[in-house]
Amino acid sequence: MTEQKVDIVELSGSRITVTMEGFPVAYGNALRRLALSDVPTMAVDFAYFYDNESSVYDEIIAHRLGLVVLKSDEALRKYGQPEECAGASESDSHCYAQVYLEYEVPPSSSSGVYVKASDLKISDPDVKPVYPDTPIVYLAPGQRIHLAAYARLGRGYEHGKWSPAAVSVLRYSVFVDFNPSKMTKECLDCISAYPDLLRAAEEGKPGRLELSYKENTSALRYCESEACRGALSVTYDPSKLYLTVESTGALEPARIIWEATSCITRKTDKLLKELDEVQVAEAEQK
Repeated sequence: MTEQKVDIVELSGSRITVTMEGFPVAYGNALRRLALSDVPTMAVDFAYFYDNESSVYDEIIAHRLGLVVLKSDEALRKYGQPEECAGASESDSHCYAQVYLEYEVPPSSSSGVYVKASDLKISDPDVKPVYPDTPIVYLAPGQRIHLAAYARLGRGYEHGKWSPAAVSVLRYSVFVDFNPSKMTKECLDCISAYPDLLRAAEEGKPGRLELSYKENTSALRYCESEACRGALSVTYDPSKLYLTVESTGALEPARIIWEATSCITRKTDKLLKELDEVQVAEAEQK
């Protein structure tokens, strides 16, 4: 059995890339999909409007509130999972955080004001806007808005506002076998966009090179089939996978991958339990 190994090759800001060796492609692809669809985050679910004198309909403002990215790392520990809170009342503090907004521009003001995410008052200080300058609505002099909204944990398959990842990509490792003695000037010009490969080819010895996971290989495939026929071969190796996840800011990128693996465990346990129940039921019928 191939040894399984996971390494972090990039972790900067909102982006993480990990290598996965010895894992089936199906497992890597499941992580990629679950990072988008099943890892829960906090987002505004619904809102009650008491006053809205702006030029924007209640429904549009409610939609904008839902798209305000809320910090959710602590929320995963403090709030009930979506399945647990299905049908819960908004007064249930284990399931909902209250989001309150009341803003008025005095009639005497010389100009209007953009109400931003930073103007929201949230009952839980750990659940706060990741991007405070996100605009919600413009109020002209004399206009007022007053609403109460409720945020809860949800999953991306319910609505995109609950997806913690803006990008989730799985790539194979890419190897290039090359023979400089068969490379023409046209071929060398074609691969000039790949400095490491060009440098290796100019050394004059045949070899094999692994390309960086950041490099797009579509142009290289063109070189392989047109300008460099017989001189190089591009191979995609599924035994070493690169998973890149870019967070919206709701969760730390490493936390997204961790939670995605937990989702796989949870789904697998549920499936095994249901299979056991089916087997028991079939045995009782015999």
